[in-house]
Amino acid sequence: MFRTIPIWEIDYYIESNNNAMIIDLRREESYRKSHIKGAVNLPYVDREEWMSDLPMNQLLIFYCSRGGQSMSVCRELEPYGFRLVNIANGIEYYRGKYMVRG
Repeated sequence: MFRTIPIWEIDYYIESNNNAMIIDLRREESYRKSHIKGAVNLPYVDREEWMSDLPMNQLLIFYCSRGGQSMSVCRELEPYGFRLVNIANGIEYYRGKYMVRG
């Protein structure tokens, strides 16, 4: 079962979990405009291309604009044994210190 957290809890994961991969599911244009520090951009629309390459040995933290796509990806990946965290609110609600603006 994956965890769902509010967006403001991402700061805790950035500061305390060295073995986490933060994944931004938005389109590349949105990622370039702003994203969470350290996040990699794996667009939701391309998920069939990158899902099989995800690391099993890392905690995978997914976010999108408002939470729907990240929830969907976590549900898709859950049966395969990944350690997953879904960010419920999406980046639209993030006002923390780890926001990177392009």
